[in-house]
Amino acid sequence: MRGPAILARTMSVATTRGTGDRAWQYHSRSDNHSKVACWTVLFDFLLECDIFRAHVERGLIGFGINHVMVGPINKTLDLVVTRISPGRAAVRRKRFGDLVDHYGIVLDQADQEELAKLPVLEGDIGREDVSEVVVALEAKACMTEHGKSLPRLHAEILATGYLAKRAQPRCITVSYSMVNAAGEFVTPSGAGKVNRHSQPEDARKVVRMLGQAIPLARDSGAIGYDVIGVTVVDCRNDGSPVTLVAGDPAPDRHSHINYDRMIVGLCSEYRARFGN
Repeated sequence: MRGPAILARTMSVATTRGTGDRAWQYHSRSDNHSKVACWTVLFDFLLECDIFRAHVERGLIGFGINHVMVGPINKTLDLVVTRISPGRAAVRRKRFGDLVDHYGIVLDQADQEELAKLPVLEGDIGREDVSEVVVALEAKACMTEHGKSLPRLHAEILATGYLAKRAQPRCITVSYSMVNAAGEFVTPSGAGKVNRHSQPEDARKVVRMLGQAIPLARDSGAIGYDVIGVTVVDCRNDGSPVTLVAGDPAPDRHSHINYDRMIVGLCSEYRARFGN
């Protein structure tokens, strides 16, 4: 899978985000990290899932980032994959590949070659374009103050999964989280204050919560997610490279929240529900 490496490589490049002129690798008031995370998941989904790729080739599928899903309570989802309404107006929309430059995504040569082989996938969908949401993904990040963030992170993930299932009962719900395992983190909201973490335990607590306290739909019905994934990074937010953490506290390859298993599970769910 290519997504986590692309995410870390892209986050290594500091850019101006939020308020102020200082460039940051991560800023809590910017959603650029979640947009990049969504792009990388969709990239791996296209690469790994033949039936999904075939549907894209036939022009049956579109996608939206920060898309409002209409339901009992409208909810803005970080990423949706949709069936396209027949006969929609032919207008210029951003394509999946266009977002590389738009979001400043850093691809290596092999990534670029794989992207060039993929069929065209159109984004910038509006409500009038959507006949059905087939995948709803919520991307979250826990970068610092892990203990304080834990209850809010848990509540927000649960609420999003519930609302997505209420709005579109057949859709595949995905929770994807990035967890920081760096021992120190320079916080933009604290004027460059350095937060110190007790690692790997701080990150381990968040990963444990995501694996044990976020229910799976097959076990709990409406409030659960169909697939859950976690990427653990080492991000000091001080200009040093952002790197992936493969060992503890990252989920091992047998865990249901391992990133690779998330992509495989997403493809399996898609094939079972929408393959025909």
